[in-house]
Amino acid sequence: MKQFLATFFITILFSFNCIAYGQGEDLYELSSINFEGNDEFSDAELKEVIQSKETPFWLLKFLYSFTPVGSPPNYFDSTAITVDIVSLKSFYSVNGFFNADISYSYNLDRSSKSAELNYKISEGNSFTYGDVNVRGLENLNYLKVQIGPYTDFPKYEMFNQDKLTNNMNKVLSILRDNGFMLATFDSTIITIDTLKYKANLDIYFTPRNRYSYNKIVIKKSGPGSELVSDDLIKYVTNIEVGQIYNEDEIAKSRLRLARTGLFNTINLKGEVNDTVGNKLPLYIIGNVGILNELSPEVFIDNEFNTSNVGVGLSYIRKNFFGDARKLTLSTKFKVNDIQNVKLFSSSARDSTLQTQVDLSLLLEQPFFFSRRISASLEAYYKTYNISFTPFDNEGGKLRLAFDMPTHTFVNLLNPYLTFDILGYDVRSSNELLNYSQRSTTAIFGTDLGSTTANNLFYPFQGYNLIQVVEMALTRTKITTNNGLILDSLGVKEDAVGLYYKLQASFSKYFSVSRDNNTVAAIKFKIGYIQTFVGGDELIPPNQTFFAGGANSVRGWKARGLVPEDKINFIGVTNPNEVNIRGGTFIVEGSFEYRRKFHPEFGYALFIDYGNTWNSYKNFQFKQFAVATGFGIRYYTTFAPFRVDIGWKMWDPANQITLFERPFWQAFEFHFGIGEAF
Repeated sequence: MKQFLATFFITILFSFNCIAYGQGEDLYELSSINFEGNDEFSDAELKEVIQSKETPFWLLKFLYSFTPVGSPPNYFDSTAITVDIVSLKSFYSVNGFFNADISYSYNLDRSSKSAELNYKISEGNSFTYGDVNVRGLENLNYLKVQIGPYTDFPKYEMFNQDKLTNNMNKVLSILRDNGFMLATFDSTIITIDTLKYKANLDIYFTPRNRYSYNKIVIKKSGPGSELVSDDLIKYVTNIEVGQIYNEDEIAKSRLRLARTGLFNTINLKGEVNDTVGNKLPLYIIGNVGILNELSPEVFIDNEFNTSNVGVGLSYIRKNFFGDARKLTLSTKFKVNDIQNVKLFSSSARDSTLQTQVDLSLLLEQPFFFSRRISASLEAYYKTYNISFTPFDNEGGKLRLAFDMPTHTFVNLLNPYLTFDILGYDVRSSNELLNYSQRSTTAIFGTDLGSTTANNLFYPFQGYNLIQVVEMALTRTKITTNNGLILDSLGVKEDAVGLYYKLQASFSKYFSVSRDNNTVAAIKFKIGYIQTFVGGDELIPPNQTFFAGGANSVRGWKARGLVPEDKINFIGVTNPNEVNIRGGTFIVEGSFEYRRKFHPEFGYALFIDYGNTWNSYKNFQFKQFAVATGFGIRYYTTFAPFRVDIGWKMWDPANQITLFERPFWQAFEFHFGIGEAF
């Protein structure tokens, strides 16, 4: 018996060893996947389609072996080839190549335990759109103008399944915005004409009944439900009994209700009770939260284009005096330009800790004059220092936000009126030249633009075009220890200036992978300030343009790029003024390659350029500062965090390149929240 058991266990162990050995022998890392004959689509696009994946770079495998960072090796699996071929044929079909043929081969290198997988593709002819027939909408001629652009496919254009699906979804949205709540897009029958290389389409919709509202039903819950009236909710919703069902209006109403801040959750939905008739109730279901909140916070922000860390305390009163107003009182203390404080840097510039104290009162009104206009009124006080110069900044701002149509070119319109007071002291080695300046400025302006970017935190499609137009009246007063200095210089103690400010920023995002995790992004920004009355010295320093920093040219510190020629303040020159005043003309831009290698982690490669000047007449291309670098991204549910390292590729201040300066003086670290643009 003992001999039998011993023989049994030896046999089992031998079997496991054989299995393990056999598995080890069969594991080949997939070193490369090659495509031949793919003229229409790149290798990178096709690699995103298939199941087989190339093994990652050796460094990523090494990191993965002992850390959560990196990637595991990928092995060759012959059973995945069948799936790959099906996926490739499907990919070619949905892009208009219905006759594509794919074959394969592979090579195994037993010495290096690596495999090479090859796909040979015969794409065939591309098919364009042929006859297009839309079924089920024949009785809706009054919607033809809206639907037509999405059902008319140019016969010269290559068939594309994604475009077809997107267009049909837009038709479905139009139907649901015009009362057809239960409308469905049923199917598309594609008939292939192999002689003419045409794809003929028969598209089927079922619109069903056209619904209107017969009553509005409000269901409230939560600790503050008794303090928010049904009339207020109905007013903000702005949907009346008798109106035609409109899905877009429901979405806007939901957004207006959410903007009040009264609700923990809010939902609007139409519910069909009578499938024969054409009436339905609209249900507004909300959970009203606590109307008084006291909130401590620890935060990071990018004010002044620097990375700042601080603590704060806020008191929030919701439904303040009714009408869904929200009152916020807050105080904050923070350290500005955190990565350049003496703890992290030993340069002379950083020997002064840059701190800031903020006090603010914010009153928000979700509807102002109209349900489609929201307003906010803010009063603020800030005290901070930049290098050795202390600043006091106080004022108020009234801002309106218009609820613009989503699908028009201009979908952002936010006019504002600002009253701003900026005061600061400048100290010189010559005490007679010490002076204080106080600028009082009234600004009327607006943010105007178009935004189609599809994601706030990681956009991979669309663009943002934002324009700022301002007209400002300013009064500047200057005082010294000895008023005789001003008299001897022939300088007035105060003067009035009038100027306008124009600024335009454009950013565009391109997905360069089918999973949308790889994005190419570009940014361009230009701004100009022109005085009508008085000189440029009357423009307050905090209204001028600065370049450099976490969201600008990242090879330089914040405010690191200012004009070489200094503008004197009403005739007084002080050499100790370091980067407290920017220029009246700015040009800057960026090219960035972004890649998410994990849902929570990514990296970016970038090239930034730009500078500021006093007047567009001083602009020169050779004065562009150019930086290149890379960054790491950590994506959370509420915001991305990033660390960027930028190198000075070209420094216009001394006309030298990266290779002509000491390595440790050539780069800057930046911390930030959100993408750089």
